[in-house]
Amino acid sequence: MPPAAPPRIRCSLCGGCFLVFPWPKNMASVNEGFVADEDVNLEKSQDLESRNSSASAKAREILGGDIDYSAARKAPLFIATIAASWGAFILGSFLGWSSPVQPQLQQIQNATVPPHVTNEESVWYVKLDNTEMAMVGSFVNLGALLGALSGGFLMDRFGRKLVLISLSLPFVVGWLLIIVAVDPSMLYIGRILGGAAGGIVSVVAPSYVGEISIPSVRGLLGFSFQLMVVLGILVVSLFGLGLDWRLISAIEAVFPFIFLVSVLYIPESPYYSVKKGKSSEARDALKWLRGPEYDMEQELAEMEARVRIELSQKSRFSDLWSSWAWKPVMVAIGLMVFQQLSGINAALFNAVAIFESAGSELDTLVAAVLLNVDQVLFCFISSLLVERLGRRTLFLISEVGMCISMFALGAFFFIKEQCEKELEATPASDCQQQVTALGWLPLTSLILFIATFAVGAGPMPWLMFGEILPARVKGPGGSVASFTNWFLAFIVTLTFVDIQEAIGSSGAFWMFGGFCVLGIFFTLFLLPETKGKTPEQIQAFFGIHPPANASSSD
Repeated sequence: MPPAAPPRIRCSLCGGCFLVFPWPKNMASVNEGFVADEDVNLEKSQDLESRNSSASAKAREILGGDIDYSAARKAPLFIATIAASWGAFILGSFLGWSSPVQPQLQQIQNATVPPHVTNEESVWYVKLDNTEMAMVGSFVNLGALLGALSGGFLMDRFGRKLVLISLSLPFVVGWLLIIVAVDPSMLYIGRILGGAAGGIVSVVAPSYVGEISIPSVRGLLGFSFQLMVVLGILVVSLFGLGLDWRLISAIEAVFPFIFLVSVLYIPESPYYSVKKGKSSEARDALKWLRGPEYDMEQELAEMEARVRIELSQKSRFSDLWSSWAWKPVMVAIGLMVFQQLSGINAALFNAVAIFESAGSELDTLVAAVLLNVDQVLFCFISSLLVERLGRRTLFLISEVGMCISMFALGAFFFIKEQCEKELEATPASDCQQQVTALGWLPLTSLILFIATFAVGAGPMPWLMFGEILPARVKGPGGSVASFTNWFLAFIVTLTFVDIQEAIGSSGAFWMFGGFCVLGIFFTLFLLPETKGKTPEQIQAFFGIHPPANASSSD
């Protein structure tokens, strides 16, 4: 028989010609070659695994050391923190804007309001009904929850600094739409844009501040976000005492430019620079943040070690439900849940009724300013105590104080509601005197509630979620936590009137008081103390560490 024809294989370059290969004389040698190649590949794989394991062990050894921050300057940290948190000030301005301008937008005749356009023939005349006003108030929260979803992805993809710089644009456009609004839809869009930018800020700014901080001032700097939010609310409420709502918006439109210039001045997060392989930029950032006398080598080595561990695995959104991640993620979500379900919206919504019950003749706008001053004052006091008492202690004090306030307010409004029913049945009843005699109770409870909220439940979630989330899931985990916050804020704001009508003011206060009781148990049994602890020590609280060199979604 003639020998078999040698194989012909079509050329992969042109696809037309054929390549002819002669049969080998000894197929055993070919098989031996394949076996040898398999052995080589196996050896290479084992060698690579050994090197990865060695690198991970070395990285963990580096993370176990203590860094000496004694020579680090603190002033640049405060400058960078204020610059990054300026977006929170603008967010606070958007959140607080609707309250002082409501009498003007609804053309309330018997209210004490600044001069504004009241001529119905003017193109600038705007009058909103209750539904439209509710939408103007709540659409900031709607925009914020949409922005929060994208915040983690954007900061991991483009960097903390670039994202913060770019947010000045939607902030400005949002205010410009409000300034020139001639119908409600322009107000809606402007509010959604400002809220969306604020939602992104609520993810990026706390992460940036946490990454540049040193342990001794991390708690103080972490309070910057909530402090700037309440400052923004206070400033816009002060403007509302005597300015037209369009002029207020025009003044507020200046702040995004201040935000832009200030963020241009500060460096990128050194951790992000290391993550992107830009060691020289990380060195420059650390030199700017810590000062020229600080020895940055150990801190830089620790950052590189963390990045090696983080990049040894493929990060996926599904990692949020991994065995090593879901506990801190759920705690971060829990912090946001108990912040929004504390009853802050119920207290502020009923502030006017509470002041009236106390016999106060203060103008409603002035009363709102006083409450905002209360918030800023106690938030600032809390920032000075956070490194002494700890995050967990302040959050517990906050939950206990808010719980007492909510049940006390519920009791007062229950007595008031029962008196109103009794007066309908028996007009000669003297129950109104009892209600008047208790007029001090709701005002005292409201002041206590605002103070205790500002001490813990207000600022602590924004400080702690950046501390407890593992670096590998900080982006998506922060987005989910912030989304939860803004989603609940939107739902509570939108439905509170219906809740109040369904179960009464007393029932609403008691309902939120019940959530505060749950918040106390959450703090006692699930919330870790993060004061002065490294990321590794914080993760040890949850009992499971991220895997060192395997990409797993367990």
